[in-house]
Amino acid sequence: MSSLYFLIPTVIIILLVMPIFLEVRLSFNLLDKSGVFCIYLFRKKLQYFKFEIDGREIKLKDEEETKEKQIDFDSPEIALYEEFSTQIKDKTRLRFIEVFYNVGLNDAFLTSMICGVINIAVLIFFTSLKNKKPTASLQLYNTSSFNKKVANLATVINLSISLFDVVYSFIISVILSKKKMKEMKN
Repeated sequence: MSSLYFLIPTVIIILLVMPIFLEVRLSFNLLDKSGVFCIYLFRKKLQYFKFEIDGREIKLKDEEETKEKQIDFDSPEIALYEEFSTQIKDKTRLRFIEVFYNVGLNDAFLTSMICGVINIAVLIFFTSLKNKKPTASLQLYNTSSFNKKVANLATVINLSISLFDVVYSFIISVILSKKKMKEMKN
């Protein structure tokens, strides 16, 4: 009977160490400066936002509600997001990245030259990323539209991380971002 009491801490430890599989999908239209950001947890939609970049602000629109939330780039929320991303960057395991883009400039020569430069830039980025995360699978899909003006970019990123790493990184980022905001005020 006493061995059943060990079951509760065992389950808690397993849940903390078990990896969480996240998928981030981002689509952005460079001409309209608008896009869609979606996060999936175990293939279930967790969060969905439409966003627009207007000067130094980001306007967010939720899927269910039509209210807009404006985030200034100098706000404490952005400082917390930046600190959280730096804390969690090394703790995540990158499984795969897929990059899709569609470029068209109404000129076939110019479009092909721009697509070549984009391919080289993305492949250089993939090479440096592969040096840091050697188990990641990286793919690039390009489409050239020679007779119309378009500029679309989309990416799918699949990550895995443990719950313990998320909680630890969030606590550290809250502490560091509050310290940074106090230093900025003084």
